[in-house]
Amino acid sequence: MLRHLRSPFELADMEPAVDRVLRALRSGEKVCIYGDYDVDGVSSTAILVETFRWLGAEPAIVIPHRFREGYGMNTARVEEVAASGVTLIVTVDNGISALEPISRAAQLGVDVVVTDHHLSAEQGLPPAVAIVNPNRDDAAYEHGRLCGAGVAFKFAHALLKAADQPESRAKAFLLGLLDLVALGTVADMVPLLGENRVLARHGLAALQETKRPGLLALLRNAGHRNRTVGPDTVGFVIGPRLNAAGRCGDAMPALRLLLTRDQGEAASLAADLERLNRERRKIEEDILTASLSEADRTLADSPGHTLVVGGQGWHLGVVGIVAARLTERYDVPAIVLGIDEEGLAKGSARSVPGFDIHEALTACEEHLETYGGHANAAGLRLRADALPDFRSAINEYAENVFTGLDRSRVVVADTELQPGEIGWDLQRDLERMQPFGEGNPAPQFLVRGVQAVYRPRIVGKNHLRLRVGANGGTWDAIGFSRGHLKELFESSAPADLMVHLTVNEFNGQRRLEFGLLDARPSA
Repeated sequence: MLRHLRSPFELADMEPAVDRVLRALRSGEKVCIYGDYDVDGVSSTAILVETFRWLGAEPAIVIPHRFREGYGMNTARVEEVAASGVTLIVTVDNGISALEPISRAAQLGVDVVVTDHHLSAEQGLPPAVAIVNPNRDDAAYEHGRLCGAGVAFKFAHALLKAADQPESRAKAFLLGLLDLVALGTVADMVPLLGENRVLARHGLAALQETKRPGLLALLRNAGHRNRTVGPDTVGFVIGPRLNAAGRCGDAMPALRLLLTRDQGEAASLAADLERLNRERRKIEEDILTASLSEADRTLADSPGHTLVVGGQGWHLGVVGIVAARLTERYDVPAIVLGIDEEGLAKGSARSVPGFDIHEALTACEEHLETYGGHANAAGLRLRADALPDFRSAINEYAENVFTGLDRSRVVVADTELQPGEIGWDLQRDLERMQPFGEGNPAPQFLVRGVQAVYRPRIVGKNHLRLRVGANGGTWDAIGFSRGHLKELFESSAPADLMVHLTVNEFNGQRRLEFGLLDARPSA
């Protein structure tokens, strides 16, 4: 599998990065790995921790606290690390924009090697010894938009090649990292093309066979025992539980879960993450309910092209998820803010196609204290008393953007399926195209003239469960967040469906099922 990957030394600055790290390891310097608190950050940190340990070193580890320190390198923490005797910091999944912290490290005699995948800051590159980043403006990598874990894996590969480790032993070790690479690659939603496709396909296979006690315990607690592990498993089972720790503040339990080889510690950590995830879901549901209520009031009083909602003490670890849910429900850019005791409103924004939320915030920056992000998502901070003016300004900006823009919701099928074509032969062909995800979406099929076999019902949080039939064939279908389609299927009239073909596994049984995307009355 590794033969399908490009040489890691094709990444800019890989050689000086590897030289500096190996020099540190050979001379016994104290090294710190500086990570991040999301799934990609935690998995990439685990990759480098295991690599350093395999090479005979025990690195110090820093993962910033989400609320006390925020994302990325923190100058105060850099000073603390330097005082502990660290002479080399290696970042993972962060560092490209850390100009001030890396400048401070240099003043303190601490070298920094950056491994990251985020875009460069407008002010330029930080004064690091080396910057390994496939998305560098001055040295873009042609073979895939790697995530943090992908970059960490390439760095590990380069370290082992340069350290002259026996090829068979080094290959076995690298193959043992692929389950971690799959976590970051799928969870961070990078395009599953080029090298990412290779890493995701083989990484998911490794994840299916993982021997990591922490991941096995986490899957057991989630009720996923003896089932296929695919992108949805990462996205909806493993990812939320690993993220729960960071969303609640401290991501170190998630890192320890990935690294532990102790069954007892694994069980305890998995139980803790399961509990944190339940708490996270409850907090998210409460804030979503409050946000929906405020959104309905706001739109009823003064219909606008964006939603800006906020509440006292709303948990900053879930406001991004809630913003995404509002965007999906109302089909407008949404901003969700938590207001603290000092009158600061902090939160996240999510957008819709055709509306660059970062440009929108830039147009309204006179009302903001800080902001950052990209076209689809952003973070921001402002004074709570500036909220009314900010809401007016961004709605006015959005009105100008959306004027004349066709925002009709169109779902396009890749092809139409006849009922007789739906079966395991088709599913096996689809499996050869996997993994599906960002940049390689699952095919969408049009199936005409189906009718509900049983009365449809709502399950969970507005999910539509039904069984449909056509031309003698019947199939179960689940439409996540598609409860609004229930009325269509309560009549005996035929309907046309837009679906994915999925496999439902339960109690050792596998059944083909429709993933319902949309429906309309048949013509």
